[in-house]
Amino acid sequence: MGSRLPKMLAVALSTAFMLPLPVLSEPVLSLMEAERLARIDDPASLRYQELAEARREAAISARQLPDPMLIMEVMDVAREGLSIDDDTMTQLRVGVRQTFPRGDSRRLASEREGALAMADAARGSNAEITAVRAVRRAYLSLYEQRAIREVLEKSQPLFEDLRDITEREFASGFADQQDLLRAELELSRLHDRLLSVQAQEAAARAQLARWVGQDAISRPLAPDLPDLPDLPDMTAPADALLSHPLLAAEQALVDAGNHGVELARQGYRPQWSVELTYGTPTERGMDMPDRMSAMVMVDLPLFTRQRQDRDLSASVHRREAAQYAWDAQALELQRQVGETQARWHQLSERERQYAERLLPQARENAEAAEHGYRNRTTDFNSLVRARLTELETHIEAVRIGSQRRLEQVDLLYLLGENA
Repeated sequence: MGSRLPKMLAVALSTAFMLPLPVLSEPVLSLMEAERLARIDDPASLRYQELAEARREAAISARQLPDPMLIMEVMDVAREGLSIDDDTMTQLRVGVRQTFPRGDSRRLASEREGALAMADAARGSNAEITAVRAVRRAYLSLYEQRAIREVLEKSQPLFEDLRDITEREFASGFADQQDLLRAELELSRLHDRLLSVQAQEAAARAQLARWVGQDAISRPLAPDLPDLPDLPDMTAPADALLSHPLLAAEQALVDAGNHGVELARQGYRPQWSVELTYGTPTERGMDMPDRMSAMVMVDLPLFTRQRQDRDLSASVHRREAAQYAWDAQALELQRQVGETQARWHQLSERERQYAERLLPQARENAEAAEHGYRNRTTDFNSLVRARLTELETHIEAVRIGSQRRLEQVDLLYLLGENA
């Protein structure tokens, strides 16, 4: 039995090393992986893809001629007896009729459907980058709550030391009961704050799960702060906005409006129908020849004031409305870019200030206050304020860095990254 134990242990260890990596350690959920998962089955983008495909199919259909009509007719039946084979005038006729729509209406209707398909495709592209923006914001929000939780957890030993110091000072007679109660209070408040941040972290995790699924959300986040793509050139944001899918969708609607105006103008042109028929007499024993006939029908758009003129005017108004919608969307995007860019610059400067000045100063202030309290040159309230200031400075630095990245995410969306 004793000789078998080392062999069993060796087999167990070798088996463990042969296990695949995901079994031994679950892979982290990186931001890039979260973006990939969000793109896979996003209902909004899939919806617009289906709508665009439907428009493309309709564009092909709109270019075709109407279906021909089959004509079957019993002609000139005598009223007396209603017999079709006792009268020399009665004929059976079979024919076909083909209608040719007005002017270039088929081509223009097809091109209008094609423009609407482009609008839906652009909306699908916008839905995709909107999903990327949403998953980035959710990922960064979760990362922010995790970072704040880690700051609180790292601060907990400091506040426990503060309580221990106060207990020793109280036992030595150099601190009063209020100082001891204040130390316990601040430690309890820290615990409560930690519970609150954990709840916010759970909510942020649930928000991210909407985009990546329950299986992926159970994986740990990457340990380092994720890198975002660099911002495009912001010296001319108006030029970058022209490639945004929302403007592309509005431009496609303007193009559809132009095709609609041209389509309405075709109402002033006639519609043609051609009919060919073949007839044969029904009376038996009569030696009468079969007959063929051809007919051309043309509608006459003579009274256009209340129909064609109105249709053309309506299509012009729709086109102008589409152009105004493009203008409004462009102005809204410009406003969002200006505001977001200003916030991004301000937060970048604040982030630099915190890294270079405020964080080191808060740490030095807390260390000096603790040193002074140990040497009885600083009172307890000053020490507590210094520790709380250091904690709040660390948390604010985390929030500023996270908010700056969230603004960068919005700028990437607005300036057409991944468009």
